[in-house]
Amino acid sequence: MQLNKTTDYAVRILMFLSTQEGVVTSEKISDATKVSKNYIRSILRKLSAAGILKMTRGANGGYQLAGSEEDISLYDVLSIMEPTMKMSPCLEDKDNCSLFATGTCPVRRFYSSFQEQMEQSLKSTTIKSLKAMRGGLTQRVLSRLFCKQFKPVESEIRRKDGQISRVN
Repeated sequence: MQLNKTTDYAVRILMFLSTQEGVVTSEKISDATKVSKNYIRSILRKLSAAGILKMTRGANGGYQLAGSEEDISLYDVLSIMEPTMKMSPCLEDKDNCSLFATGTCPVRRFYSSFQEQMEQSLKSTTIKSLKAMRGGLTQRVLSRLFCKQFKPVESEIRRKDGQISRVN
């Protein structure tokens, strides 16, 4: 799974706005993030429409966080900016399984477990916690997302000889 560039910019915009007092213009956000003004404006509109940002119109207008940096999680941002949060099409809908084995497929069980852990990690990572990481952001976020021990999903598998085995 790879996040699109727009999502990365959205996170950076929120990080920047969390360090600012009051309303900040899109021009200032563009200058600070080194992203074009038009691209920034489209991201700001999307974040505002979703309620993450508050937009103030007029001569002294601009953008600010609509809530606390403690209440905005990476999961919130990714859910808004990404077309899907699922790492595999088989997790989108049970009808997407080409083998029609959603209840018994060990690959789907692994994906599902991984998906749950990834989503939990994204939900527990807020803009405030990202700011607290300073400098080690990439390594820490990656280790939180991908280096955890996966909890195995216990299930039963019927072997060819008819015996039932427990798989963890």
